[in-house]
Amino acid sequence: MKRSFFFYALSILFLASALFDSSCTQKPRSIGSNDKIVVLADSALWREVEVDVRHAVEREMYTPQPERIFSIILKDPQDISDVGRFPHLLLLGTLDSEGSTRTLLDGMLDETLVEKIEKDSLFVFRKTDIWAKDQLLVVMVCRDVPTLLSHLQGDKDLLFRLFDDHAQMVVQTAMYKLAEQKDAEQRLMQKHGWSVRVIHDYFAAIDSTQARFVWLRRMGPQREFFVYWQPVADPSVLSKQWIIQKRDSLTKIYYQGDYIDTVKVNVVETEVDFQGRYAIRLDGVWQNEINISGGPFRSYAFYNEDDGRMYLIDCSVVAPGQRKWAYMRQLDVMAQTFRTAQSKESEAE
Repeated sequence: MKRSFFFYALSILFLASALFDSSCTQKPRSIGSNDKIVVLADSALWREVEVDVRHAVEREMYTPQPERIFSIILKDPQDISDVGRFPHLLLLGTLDSEGSTRTLLDGMLDETLVEKIEKDSLFVFRKTDIWAKDQLLVVMVCRDVPTLLSHLQGDKDLLFRLFDDHAQMVVQTAMYKLAEQKDAEQRLMQKHGWSVRVIHDYFAAIDSTQARFVWLRRMGPQREFFVYWQPVADPSVLSKQWIIQKRDSLTKIYYQGDYIDTVKVNVVETEVDFQGRYAIRLDGVWQNEINISGGPFRSYAFYNEDDGRMYLIDCSVVAPGQRKWAYMRQLDVMAQTFRTAQSKESEAE
């Protein structure tokens, strides 16, 4: 079985240009949308790799209309000066590239790196904030086009996660620069033994120890976030079906009859690491026949060994006529700040 190699090159020599002066410590902020990836590739190479690049990064979420998480803007490498401040850049090339691609690669690759690329033990470089703050440059270079295609197909998830993780980090930084409700975070920890970092303008619609349910909301557009927990003797009950049934039972009570649409839209199940715990993540669409509405949801469910609880964290959006994924990403960022009393103590040690 072929092994996939994924390396972060932390020390790459770049050519001095009008865009980047290594002696300058102050860089401008990146400009442009966080959901766009500028792909730098010459026309001949792009004809060979376009389908696989789009398949790797232009992934869709149903909200319920399909929305791309990232969209590609294609530019020739000679136009780097026009797009050098975009937040997401992907440079594609091979060792036999010519023209402006060759010029860029020559400024990035020394003999040692070229040798590793020729052996196919290195093919991806990652560099942040090279020409602007909050920017990610990914360089994907292989010895030839067939090898590049092989990695685009076999390592597409890794390529996507590079950009997705960076977008998540940028959104988190921006969110918590604004007013953060630290008192609300402290109250949750004191009352329930867990907390999340609460963004400004969110309020607690329900905060019940008896129901083991906390519902945080923000309007304009409507964003819903809840945490449910219950003690369990058998953590093996965790499953896709358990999450769907539990969510539907809760939203029937608190969300005026919302339910997960498992017929029209596929509910995507993914096993993930959630703050060091095995978790199941579900992505799909909720419906409400009473309010004649629907939208995206994302749920995380996991067992926390320290307190013997099963947790269900859920994010959803109500925004008719609007793109919704950006709001879902904000909710997901808040979900990722979840901590228990025990994990807080571990982080403090």
